[in-house]
Amino acid sequence: MTLAYDEPAMADLDEVDRALIDALVADGRASYAALARRIGMSQAAIKARVLRLLDSGAIHILGRIDPRALGYGEFAYCLIDAEGPVEPVAGRLAEMEEAAFVLILAGTRGLFVEFRARDAEHLDAAIEAARADPQVRGIDASSLVAYVKQDWSHSPAGDHRLGARRRTVDATDVRLLKHLAADGRATFAELAEVAGMSHAATRERVLALMAAGVVTVQTIVSPGVLGVKGYAGLMIEVDGPAGPVAEEIAAVADLTLVAIVLGRFDVIAEASYRDEAHLAELLDRVRSVEGVRQVEAFVYLVEVKESMTAGLS
Repeated sequence: MTLAYDEPAMADLDEVDRALIDALVADGRASYAALARRIGMSQAAIKARVLRLLDSGAIHILGRIDPRALGYGEFAYCLIDAEGPVEPVAGRLAEMEEAAFVLILAGTRGLFVEFRARDAEHLDAAIEAARADPQVRGIDASSLVAYVKQDWSHSPAGDHRLGARRRTVDATDVRLLKHLAADGRATFAELAEVAGMSHAATRERVLALMAAGVVTVQTIVSPGVLGVKGYAGLMIEVDGPAGPVAEEIAAVADLTLVAIVLGRFDVIAEASYRDEAHLAELLDRVRSVEGVRQVEAFVYLVEVKESMTAGLS
């Protein structure tokens, strides 16, 4: 799902700031020298601006870890019905290691949880543990089959089905990944100290992790900067094969994620919206896609937990 930060508005930024943000979205680890050449300013001035953007919360740069590389290859998206106030339930579910995202929702469903697990048995155990919560009255679970669209992914086009790990990670890799998850722009010198290796060896290892897709450095832009008011999840039922319909849905602008799932629903999506009229328009555009039978939408109210580090503990 999409990370959400509620901070500066675009009006607070000038043309240079916006150009810097675009450059960092393209490459979160771009050097100050490269940024200076692109923007046409001194390295010192560029560094000061980047640090100001980070300190203000206009952007956050972190490493997204592919959980499959750490042995977590089974995902499930769960809509949860709870009795009574949902905040206490959300807090308890957030304590589960397998819960990567926990959201409080507006609508008939009180909670959304994304679970990540090592295998089907582990995933089933996590969902059953959630069902055992005294306030949980029902869970509608959908298992992930394939990503069709992820706005943050720099992976080449092709098959996004979950499969075997693309690279085996060791203890040194884990130390590096933990640091990158917290600071995507950590220097190779800082990472070398964490890894206990030479600068050259550390650089080679980090670049190998990135090339294998184990970690993707992402620049997250504050919704206020983007003019985004909020996010909504869409659970979609389709007629016929889900793949072609999901591809058509992915072509709808402002959808940040589209995936094929197994369960009551066939496709899930996530939308960013500027206002309620924009959200209504987005929903109608998805409903108009040939093959879409029904769309159940829910607005995110509170992000209780976001964790991209399953398997790093």
